[in-house]
Amino acid sequence: MPSGDGLIVRVRPRSARLAAHRLRALAGLAREAGNGVIELTRRANLQIRGVSRGSLAALQDGLVSLELAEATPERARRPALLVCPLSGLDPRCAPLEPLAGALEQLLSVTPAARRLSDKFGLVLSGGSHLCAEVSADIRIQLDAAQPGLADLRLAGTAASACSLGTCPIGDVPSAVARLLSALGSADSGWERMRDALEGGGLARLHAAVQHLLGPARRMPSWSSSCLGFQSGKQSYFGLSVPFGSAGAEAWAGIADLADDLGSGELRLTPARQVLVTGVREADLARLVERAKSLGFGVEPTDRSLELVACSGAPACQSSHGETRRLALELGELVRHASLARGTLHVSGCDKGCARSGAAEVTLVWGADGPRLGFGTDVAQTSSGPRLSLATVRERVSAQFACASVAEARAARPAKLNGALTADGTRS
Repeated sequence: MPSGDGLIVRVRPRSARLAAHRLRALAGLAREAGNGVIELTRRANLQIRGVSRGSLAALQDGLVSLELAEATPERARRPALLVCPLSGLDPRCAPLEPLAGALEQLLSVTPAARRLSDKFGLVLSGGSHLCAEVSADIRIQLDAAQPGLADLRLAGTAASACSLGTCPIGDVPSAVARLLSALGSADSGWERMRDALEGGGLARLHAAVQHLLGPARRMPSWSSSCLGFQSGKQSYFGLSVPFGSAGAEAWAGIADLADDLGSGELRLTPARQVLVTGVREADLARLVERAKSLGFGVEPTDRSLELVACSGAPACQSSHGETRRLALELGELVRHASLARGTLHVSGCDKGCARSGAAEVTLVWGADGPRLGFGTDVAQTSSGPRLSLATVRERVSAQFACASVAEARAARPAKLNGALTADGTRS
């Protein structure tokens, strides 16, 4: 797709796993065909930026040869499958690879899958919060404590998706195939599960798989810090990618690090992290030093404020302002005011590409200037009035002037959350 710095070419590594040699070669392609920038998206995909019309064909050929793209558009047109990267690493995560392989095969050969929206996606989860905020057309969750069963949900995140029930793991591919067929054959033209639910199609979808379903069971969810060294079934080291973007040299450096100090496998997360598997505790000092030198974060997220920002202007033609330098500046104001945890989100427009949920601080660029909100998402913040950047800085500093977030919240009226109005009050 076109953007302010050229074409963006998206790459979907199979099951969000990537061998180091492929990442190294991908970095080379990004230098040759693009501007060298590779982004990690909220769906654990990679994007090569700055590709020209003249270099696109060579890049596509290179991706096919690396087995990172299909040879024809027809074969490439299939739903995306996001597999939790903690399978085989965290003992709380049920083994997902066997079912993931069966689903990948199904999606590649099912004609109904090619009639759906390009954005149609499935999530295969073992209960980790890593994939909980990713909205999917079909969510499949396994639980290590309930072997043999899978929870099926439609259209949403882990919290908002509509429950269908549970079915035996062996029947999941059949259930998915029937759901795809029921959706794709609908005369209403539905291409997404949410279209079907909003259009009264839940009964049709449920009928297609009813004979495979048992009663819904509560599948537990759990959280885990993925950054830094983590031991488990297999030890790994998690790195954060600042703003989900890094240059080709940095990505190639991570590939070298994975080969030198790990198993040679990398896993991508929707939280814009890279997991280097098979690391040894004895190599931690070397690994941390090299990762920091490449510009990747190595500290757990609960020790610092999370900064989220899209590409912004001038890289993105939809953006109305610069984002990442502003996020860093506002982040310093917030940290100085003692907010050690939370999220600060700067969006270049009202699309909210970098984050869909609410944040402690949200700034959205409009065509006529920025809007600011606290505890709001992009849509809520966008409805507020335009503020000057000077006023934005003042409001952010004042919002977190107390010694802690708890003290700051206790000092404010109960309904202070919302977008700022022009006079400093709230909507």
